[in-house]
Amino acid sequence: MKIKIFTSATFIIIFASSANLFADSSESSIQESVAIGETYVINENFSSGRNISGKGQILYLTSGDAYRNMQAQRYQEWSFATVDSRNLYRVVRNDSVKVIDLKFNDDIAQVELLTGPDKGRKYYAINDELQKNFLKLDQHEKN
Repeated sequence: MKIKIFTSATFIIIFASSANLFADSSESSIQESVAIGETYVINENFSSGRNISGKGQILYLTSGDAYRNMQAQRYQEWSFATVDSRNLYRVVRNDSVKVIDLKFNDDIAQVELLTGPDKGRKYYAINDELQKNFLKLDQHEKN
């Protein structure tokens, strides 16, 4: 009887300590939250051109595409993360966006473009990427 109790207690301790191994480390690195009405300007990871494929920040045409790609990044499961490239908007230097709505537990932000040829169009951004690659406009103006 003591062996079963010891085994069960050991299993619970091992399970509880291993839960931290699978925690999402990207959430702890981002301190601030995105709020409706804030304006952001691209700071890092911008594309060199709108029609050039390659690295760079993108915005999504649908919230579902943004959500599936956020989940794929978070859990490294890429099987359902495909998006038609026609449904993406490449962000270039000095593009700015305004947050107009938050979806999916505030993980996805609906943004309105304030600059560029598609000014006024609404897209979706992953909040972690928005915080990592964009600066709030008031911070950008101070520098």
